[in-house]
Amino acid sequence: MNVSGDHTSVPWDAIDTVLLDMDGTLLDLNYDNQIFAHRLPAAFAKHHELTLEAASQQLGDHMAKVSGTMDFYRLNYWRDLTGLDILALHEQAANLICFLPGAAEFLGRLSEHGKRTLIVTNADRQSFAIKDRVLRLSPRVNQVVSSHDLGMPKEENAFWVWLAGQYDLNPSTTLLVDDTARVLRAAETFGIAHTLAVAQPDQQRPPRDMPGRPSFGHYDQLIAELA
Repeated sequence: MNVSGDHTSVPWDAIDTVLLDMDGTLLDLNYDNQIFAHRLPAAFAKHHELTLEAASQQLGDHMAKVSGTMDFYRLNYWRDLTGLDILALHEQAANLICFLPGAAEFLGRLSEHGKRTLIVTNADRQSFAIKDRVLRLSPRVNQVVSSHDLGMPKEENAFWVWLAGQYDLNPSTTLLVDDTARVLRAAETFGIAHTLAVAQPDQQRPPRDMPGRPSFGHYDQLIAELA
């Protein structure tokens, strides 16, 4: 398995629970990036009679301001801020929703090997419902958890305290796979013993450098370990 740091493989025999982020981890982040980097600015510019450059600047500045907060992940927040039907924008781009290569097979292998598998996402339930309808995510895992169920993002320690208590997690036998470094750090600080970063969450963009952090480039690498 191609990883960074000293990590060479996942100790699957020591893991009973696998926590998987959704966007950029199981699913290609290109869908979300296309909406927020292109479709939303274009619609915002048209609605408010702005240039595309001005609309992109305004939205980009605001996204940076609320990044990592619950508002950033709430579709209704962006609806109220922009005056646009954000849910409709997401529905119109639904043809872009897809698994990262090998992710669907990986979910099947986890089930075959008796690993309890939870999708743990910052996406709100509206966003999840669109992707669940397209890819039937819910039947592939034991549980789907949104940070909106608590009202605290995965970037916060309180989320992990709640998750462990609510779902009877043993941090020492739990693996988290995520594409966001600050989420991985929060989980590690709480005590999640095993973490992996996704090196290429958006298949239309080049892989990211993940210095000092265990990461993988393709789910085939993890599937091979479970074989």
